[in-house]
Amino acid sequence: MNTIGILGVGQAGGNIAEIASTMGFQTALINTNQRDGAVNTKVEKKYFVPGYNGAGQDRSVGLRAVHEHYREMIDFVKKSFKNIKLLLVAFSTDGGTGSGMSPLLIDILLDQLPGVHVGAIAILPERNVLAGNRINAAECIEQISKIEGISSVFLVDNDQLRKTNPQSSKQEIYLSSNRQVMEAISHVLDITQKSSFYGNFDETDLMNILNTRGVTMICSATVTDAKTTADVSKLIQRSWAKSIFCPVDTVGVIRAGLIYEGPESMAKLINVPSIFEGIGEPVELFEGTYITEGDPTITTILAGLSFPRHRLQSLEESLEKNKERLQFLIKKEHTEKYESKIAWASNLKAKAPERKSGNLTAKLSKYQK
Repeated sequence: MNTIGILGVGQAGGNIAEIASTMGFQTALINTNQRDGAVNTKVEKKYFVPGYNGAGQDRSVGLRAVHEHYREMIDFVKKSFKNIKLLLVAFSTDGGTGSGMSPLLIDILLDQLPGVHVGAIAILPERNVLAGNRINAAECIEQISKIEGISSVFLVDNDQLRKTNPQSSKQEIYLSSNRQVMEAISHVLDITQKSSFYGNFDETDLMNILNTRGVTMICSATVTDAKTTADVSKLIQRSWAKSIFCPVDTVGVIRAGLIYEGPESMAKLINVPSIFEGIGEPVELFEGTYITEGDPTITTILAGLSFPRHRLQSLEESLEKNKERLQFLIKKEHTEKYESKIAWASNLKAKAPERKSGNLTAKLSKYQK
């Protein structure tokens, strides 16, 4: 696991780093709120931005924190990770700290970590989040997509889990998506340590894929029930649509990995052109075949995908529909006043009687019969 480091930024990023720590990854976290990071007990290396107590879902706060303390952050990252080849910065796109800090921090680290590629694990919110979260996510993804030197961006889509687990709590959704993305990365790293007579998928292959700029996804499909080549291809394509990552909605894969684990008899049903028929064959394909007695499983890694416009536009649709109402509410925040119609009544308020000192002799005479 020493090849890839996980830097969690903000609360969601810290939670991903927590899971990664239990799997043996080098990890660290950065946060503006010490109470958030305190719960991540498995992450030993932590940097809490001095002078801050959270970002309150305000991206500008996270951005300001980087501007004020980027030197300390760079030094912290350099000391936290040793001999890694890829650093994945993990964060939620719809909050304040992770969403605000991560794009600039990634851009800075690309220049400050010689020999280390930098990518991202970016979490997209569910479709039913409120306007402020949608705005944050849209702004954050736009900034991430414009970073020229960035490597793989894993877009973890909480909405994918919500579709299949409609009754789950937010905490269950978050924990499941965080764990699944790290399990997927851990699985392909484990495979690079295996040996095979039929073709190895090694660490160099994996790094060639993950260092590709664009969106990346890792999916596994069990093909036990497949009878034909078409069956295998459909099961693999279904794994792309049902994964925790944003569904593929464009044509074009730059680099890909195709790893088979299972009985030799099923390997003959794998047909590369059929698998990539819907999204186009990749420029480069790295394969590995491992004959085992277990259930036949095919793991695919797709890299260099375009940012999923349909999914991202779904975040913005309700904003566009409610544009006038939202603009009115923001304007109202700064202009709202109440003017009383009874200003004239202020003189009717009860007043304490004025006390004047008098002549004692006169008062005694006043009450004398």
